[in-house]
Amino acid sequence: MLSLDSPLMKQLARECAENHVALISLGAAELFSLLIDCGRYRRVLEIGTGLGYSTMCFAQAVQRWNGTVVTIERLPERLERARDYFQENGLKNIQSFAGEAQDVLPHLKGTFDFIFLDAAMGQYRDFFHQLFPKLTPGGLLIADNVLLENLVSRDRYQVPRRRRTMQQRLREFLDLVENHPELTTRMIPFGDGLAVCWRHPENRSEIHD
Repeated sequence: MLSLDSPLMKQLARECAENHVALISLGAAELFSLLIDCGRYRRVLEIGTGLGYSTMCFAQAVQRWNGTVVTIERLPERLERARDYFQENGLKNIQSFAGEAQDVLPHLKGTFDFIFLDAAMGQYRDFFHQLFPKLTPGGLLIADNVLLENLVSRDRYQVPRRRRTMQQRLREFLDLVENHPELTTRMIPFGDGLAVCWRHPENRSEIHD
């Protein structure tokens, strides 16, 4: 079983740091594993592979349920390095695709129980419209880095001019998921903020106050 304290994962974390590739925190990894386990989620979709750190965390988490992870990375050189790590760790339940997520998503069949969005933050709102139909009722969509270093909650004129467009786009995304009639959304203060969006089951009687 993969351990975040294993030499391989520590090596990967160092490589991410050296190449300025973001990776999820230990706390976030443990939270995701718990959520996947509690929901018995079997199909995970990740937008933004990076070097594969979170991908391998997901792959380990779904093994108990004989699940699979589908991950998309727009930079081929990063994906090739991630695939090296997948192979070195013997993970065979990962399907990886190189390319822009907007182009790859229409070709993915079926729905997913757990979707992790960790890509260009300014495009989160557009991504959502493609991802929501692929989210299984009762499933989770989690978006990373939604607080923009705590700039999202500030007055527009307190935000550096070069980041105002990003602030506005993230606000629009958060407004969308927080007010969506088929979602319950909560903010989790891990890292730069996680938006955890739960899609209501089709049978609303499954929801208890």
